[in-house]
Amino acid sequence: MSQTDVLKKNLSNGMKIYLQPMKGLRSVSIGVAVRSGAAYETESISGIAHYIEHMVFKGTNKRNAFQIKEPIEKVGGTLNAFTGKENTVYFARVPDSHFEIATDILMDICSSAIFPEEQILLEKQVIKEEISAAEDDPLDKAYENLFCNAWNSCEYGKPVLGTSDSIENINRNELLDFFDKSYVLSNTCLSIAGNFDEQIVEKFRTLPGEDIGQIKKPQLIYSPDKKVVVEERSDIQQIQYIMGIEAPGRKNKYFNSLQVLNTILSGGMSSRLFNRIRDELGLVYSIDTGMIGYPDGGMFYIYAATTEDRIFKLIEELKNQVISLIDNGITDEELMYGKERLKGKLLLSSESTYSSMMRNLDTGLAFDNPMKIDELEDRIESVTHDTILEAVRNYFDKDWIYSLVVPSKMNDVNQLKKVIERGI
Repeated sequence: MSQTDVLKKNLSNGMKIYLQPMKGLRSVSIGVAVRSGAAYETESISGIAHYIEHMVFKGTNKRNAFQIKEPIEKVGGTLNAFTGKENTVYFARVPDSHFEIATDILMDICSSAIFPEEQILLEKQVIKEEISAAEDDPLDKAYENLFCNAWNSCEYGKPVLGTSDSIENINRNELLDFFDKSYVLSNTCLSIAGNFDEQIVEKFRTLPGEDIGQIKKPQLIYSPDKKVVVEERSDIQQIQYIMGIEAPGRKNKYFNSLQVLNTILSGGMSSRLFNRIRDELGLVYSIDTGMIGYPDGGMFYIYAATTEDRIFKLIEELKNQVISLIDNGITDEELMYGKERLKGKLLLSSESTYSSMMRNLDTGLAFDNPMKIDELEDRIESVTHDTILEAVRNYFDKDWIYSLVVPSKMNDVNQLKKVIERGI
């Protein structure tokens, strides 16, 4: 088996396993993804998936909190997790001689967490501090306000962290109920990349469980009810500015074209927007674009931070950039830059066990089958001037939505709203 091959196993208990042997390396990265995130929550338990992510590290039937962390960290490894709208992912990276214990620990916390009552109360306060930190960060607020507006009529519009009130009201029975319904083998994917024994699969065949099918995923609905959301803050000097538009999902034919365009616009210091808006005009320190791509939909956004004396010029320039893309597309040099940079980053990531493990998990969750490097390269290579122009005209030539966090002492807030509301 070559280093680019990925072996997929569908076990009779419903579990999916992706294996990528990378011989000659001395590390192994393991990831467990559970289809459990903010999109599966009701309003009253908003943030419960993230709460559970914290709580599973507090103890299982076999291990206390110290025994979960110490075996991995004492050998120089890492253990962590994150929660998103659709999935919660637990991962570890360890020397190859310790991959079995790391895998056992990850599966243990995802199947046998006990949710100690005293830890529930303590972690409640920790998460509320995390929410406060996010509320205090103007950039986080600008993004959260954008997503809440874009997906306000569906479950994707809720914050992953929940709110202080929702977290305060979640009890142990609700945590256990959500855990028992979500953390089942048929709702779980395991990904391993690095130097390991492929016989590890046999260890999971005997785990109790049956394939009861995946939990029904909520529908992603783009339905903003405001064109502009502006939040004023007394403790900031810069304006955080984000403009967003509905974008295609991972399975859509336009996704790869907009992914290449995203790289052309802000992938590195050689990109179009960095060159024009920062280097040539000096309007910003930070400028970025991004693609949020779920299997069935997503968003494309442009982010910048600037001061009051430059914001109107910045808005005008970004408007002109979007119009130019719709009218003219991109140049030959830009197309080559976007494709080669994306492919290069992909190839460089293939030498990392962590990146390989996460890539297999990501593409496996999105397409129900992990994709090889060659397949991903082919998708990038298939992008042309025409496919980018067609994608831009199908998505960018619509009403953008805007999220700003501005200093409360700003003089021209109302004028700023009027300028933005005129649109592109």
